[in-house]
Amino acid sequence: MTVEPQCIYQSCACNKTLNAIDWGNNNIICYSACNAVHLYTYEKSSGTSHFQTLTKHTKIVTSLQWIRKLDGAAEDELLVTSADNTASLWEFNGTSFNLSCFLTGHTNVVQKGTGIYSPENGKLIIVTLSTDSSVKIWERNTSEVSCSQTISFGNGFGLDVKLVSLNNDVIMALSIDDAKLHLYIQDNQGHFIPAVKLIGHEDWIQSIDILKDDNGDLMIATASQDTHIRMWKISSHLPENRCSTIDSMVLNVDATTFQSSFGEIYSVSLESILSGHENWIYSVRWKYFENENILQLLSASIDKTIIIWEFDFSSNIWLEKERFGEVGGNTLGFFGAVFSPSGRNIIAHGHQGSVHVWQLNQELGSWEPGLSMGGHFSSVQDIDWDPEGEFLVSCSSDQTTRLHAPYVIGGSRHNWYEIARPQVHGYDMVCLTMLDRFKFVSAGDEKVLRVFEAPRSFAENLANLTKLNVSSYLKGAMPEGASVPSLGLSNKAVFSEDIIKAASTEETEITKHPKDRYPDFYYSPTSLTAPPTEETLLQNTLWPETQKLYGHPYEVFTVASNHAGTLIASACKASKLEHAGIILWDTSTWRQVSYLTFHSLTITQLEFSPDDQYLLSVSRDRMWAVYSYVPQEPSVYKKVANLDKKSGVHARIIWSCAWSFDSLHFATSSRDKKVAMWGKNKDESPEFSLCSKPLDVEDSATAVSIAPCLVKNKYLTAIGLENGSIILSIFSNDTGWEILKKLDQNIAHHLNVNRLKFSPVLGEAGCREKNTDVLQLASCSNDHHMKIYNIFLSSLR
Repeated sequence: MTVEPQCIYQSCACNKTLNAIDWGNNNIICYSACNAVHLYTYEKSSGTSHFQTLTKHTKIVTSLQWIRKLDGAAEDELLVTSADNTASLWEFNGTSFNLSCFLTGHTNVVQKGTGIYSPENGKLIIVTLSTDSSVKIWERNTSEVSCSQTISFGNGFGLDVKLVSLNNDVIMALSIDDAKLHLYIQDNQGHFIPAVKLIGHEDWIQSIDILKDDNGDLMIATASQDTHIRMWKISSHLPENRCSTIDSMVLNVDATTFQSSFGEIYSVSLESILSGHENWIYSVRWKYFENENILQLLSASIDKTIIIWEFDFSSNIWLEKERFGEVGGNTLGFFGAVFSPSGRNIIAHGHQGSVHVWQLNQELGSWEPGLSMGGHFSSVQDIDWDPEGEFLVSCSSDQTTRLHAPYVIGGSRHNWYEIARPQVHGYDMVCLTMLDRFKFVSAGDEKVLRVFEAPRSFAENLANLTKLNVSSYLKGAMPEGASVPSLGLSNKAVFSEDIIKAASTEETEITKHPKDRYPDFYYSPTSLTAPPTEETLLQNTLWPETQKLYGHPYEVFTVASNHAGTLIASACKASKLEHAGIILWDTSTWRQVSYLTFHSLTITQLEFSPDDQYLLSVSRDRMWAVYSYVPQEPSVYKKVANLDKKSGVHARIIWSCAWSFDSLHFATSSRDKKVAMWGKNKDESPEFSLCSKPLDVEDSATAVSIAPCLVKNKYLTAIGLENGSIILSIFSNDTGWEILKKLDQNIAHHLNVNRLKFSPVLGEAGCREKNTDVLQLASCSNDHHMKIYNIFLSSLR
């Protein structure tokens, strides 16, 4: 039996580090995502397309860079650095990138890396920069890479490093925590020796980039926390009559010339200082358009702006050509930005992990936002499907709740995108449940449950993007959108009259009450015909908060709703019986209607059976409990079965549970590396008992879900592990467990799987004609990823 699930969507933000994104001449975008690296190809018409995921590092990836060819050809090697104290080199084999080697030797986080091919002998030279106060130089001889030199800074630390060749010399530009640019040159023994220190910046230099011009000279751009960019020129000849327009007090260097081991004399001069940013500058990148003789520099700053600087050859000065992101930009600025190989596209990553794309409209001469990728920038804690399986909602420790859906064009399914960010909160989000298509309940790391209901703008945009019929929901008066008041945690509803009032306030000059010029909401109506940009997601896709549910003594840990949408069950962190109860809430009155007690420690997951007859709970106390609905007493459940701790089925925390679609079985997964299936007894007591010997898996089983249909008259079950793998298995009472397929870390996750959820219906979301051969599975993990897989049932039958 061949089972090949297809990952059709993965959502993950870029790591919040410098040099976390690069775009090579091979037209492949690479960006770091937790401990992994994602590779994407890019087409202007269709946007990005996932190419490959690289997963070998055990801690967060800190930087990555394509190793450029001396002739400018397409790159086939990628250098990756990590907080696990190592760097890795990946090589292209014609179809995919494979690990070539690990560079081990640093004793602390490796934060930057760069590489170059020696112009003299063609050897690959790699430099890695670490917080262990050292720089290591590596050389590759045949297939082996070895450390040839270590440069120590004592108690200092490095910030950025770049390599460049000039004539037959290799020059290293290095910035450390002394605000100076250090130039090293390679001697005839292959070692780098100090050449010159360039002084001028008043704060740390965070980014260096180097360009070789038509004259064979080097242009070095340095971006600093002093909000300035400095441009330095290295020439391999000394001008006879040097005349600088820069004042000698500005050009403050220890030496203006240095000599290589081969006798070549180089001169260094400060060419220009660019001032335009208002805060720390984190990134600079050169781009030269040879055919058009245009020289540009791209800078990204924490001041929320990205600037394209262009050199005016007629006046010999640098001008600000374009500026992005200053209106409604990323809330905490940008970590970096790079040009595409053609220079007609820009990709940038922000402080919240968002990935932004801009495209040059050559007919209009303007830059326009493009379709990009991104997602949560911290652990994704919980997910839930729309009851009809058309979209998915996720929540994360990054304090946001996000809604993902397929963008449908012309009636056919297109790529999935994040189309709304219903909640931007002040606490880490831990759990959520969908009540219906336009209402959900979520809980952050606080004692309160919050209820959200979709505004008119979301329903209309959902119809535009997914082609779903939402006419029944749009009847009657409802909010247009939502916003978060200053210093508030609750999303405030914004009605059409508020928008009109705000618009009239902006047009009227107010002198008596200046504060009225700045209303405490920033929502503006947005009609989407394509997936929203990061700026739109941040400001204009919030949902109003309609209720707060108080009652738990400690932080809420899990929440679930019945399939009728009439009841909510929730539980909080607990270390004793009196706090480990389950509160049932009536969604018509939002009042507590029952309090169920049994467990003595935190309940880790709750789930109602598909027929709403049962409520299942699993706990840190190594037990589960089943509560049955009592029709004579509305909204009341009574415990009818539980696991005896002495039975020995689960010896550790039970992390997850799932009901079968027919409500006759449920599965439990535990830290003891076991997954058990429990079945309903017809005439015996207790109502549920163990069906067969538990399934032993290779690691802690942290998540489990059962498909909404039978496969070969068996229950298809997905099991998530602590190491990030996902196991697909089938179960029957007669034959027990059978493992069909293991999705390894390259396809699944590379850290703990927090939740698995099969779509409640067969077929692909976004398709008008449902293909009943396709079943969709969603997963989320501590590795910041949320993924959706297509499982083809024909391959299982």
